[in-house]
Amino acid sequence: MLYPIVNALSIDSGSKVADGTRKKIGAFLMMCSMAGLTLSSTLWLTAMAANPAGAAIAREFGVNINYGTWALAASLPVIILYILVPLVIYKIYPPETKYTPEAPKIAHNALTKMGKFSKNEWIMSLTFIGMVVLWIMADTWNINKTAVAFLGLGILMITNIFTIVDMKNEGSTLETLIWFAILFSLSSNLNNFGFMEWIGEYIIMWVNGYPWQLVYILIVVSYVAIHYFFVSQTAQMLALYSIFLGVAVNSKVPAELIAYMLLFATNFSAIITPQGSSANVIYAGSGYLKSEEIYKIGGVITALNTFVFLVIGTFWILFIT
Repeated sequence: MLYPIVNALSIDSGSKVADGTRKKIGAFLMMCSMAGLTLSSTLWLTAMAANPAGAAIAREFGVNINYGTWALAASLPVIILYILVPLVIYKIYPPETKYTPEAPKIAHNALTKMGKFSKNEWIMSLTFIGMVVLWIMADTWNINKTAVAFLGLGILMITNIFTIVDMKNEGSTLETLIWFAILFSLSSNLNNFGFMEWIGEYIIMWVNGYPWQLVYILIVVSYVAIHYFFVSQTAQMLALYSIFLGVAVNSKVPAELIAYMLLFATNFSAIITPQGSSANVIYAGSGYLKSEEIYKIGGVITALNTFVFLVIGTFWILFIT
């Protein structure tokens, strides 16, 4: 969706200045989108694959998390961050052109050119909505989430919206997924070699004897910082969530508080590196963002997310639970 928006904002694609402006605006929009994606993954239980798995682990510690309780617990800090994050990105990474009175007209012309919803667009929209509903109700209706994904793909291929040729032409996407798979395997092997178990034992010794409030802060901050070495939110959650949750509960941290916070941290820390999430890899390969820009801005946004969740999110979760 961002590519046509960015291109529409280019007044004269043949102009060197306009092209530079387009890239700057594009980079700003890409960073906002990537930051927003981490927050939407935090807000909804079904927005990221690791979330339901983490909720299942939390049940082993006596914490029952469902779609409604998750959304309620994440709502206040996420709403605040949806306001703050674009402002912070605009402050530290402003586009060169800040006054574009012609933008509404350009956007209107672009929308007019696109025309009304076509038949294929209606099918695509309804398929997407249906898949989201099935994902939300998967546990209640005992539906396999992977089967829902294949069902959606099947509908799109039967209606000829997405064809075998389209799949074949997605070479750059396949390249991205192969690169991500290699990094994912390297990251996962940290757990196979006992690194994560060592981390857990070290943290237990590190926080032993401290008040639970301090243990809570140290564990959340450590969990966020460690994501710097992971290339997948799911890999980190599966490797560390139960360890960190167990340490916190044994240190008298309220189980519901730490269970929610670690699951939220799995998502809101994803922007910390270009490879912190599979989606980040696609953004990094868009041509609008440089890796060093993602490290810099992603680090700032991760720190902001962590601060808001620790300060506001903590009191909110304690209030509603």
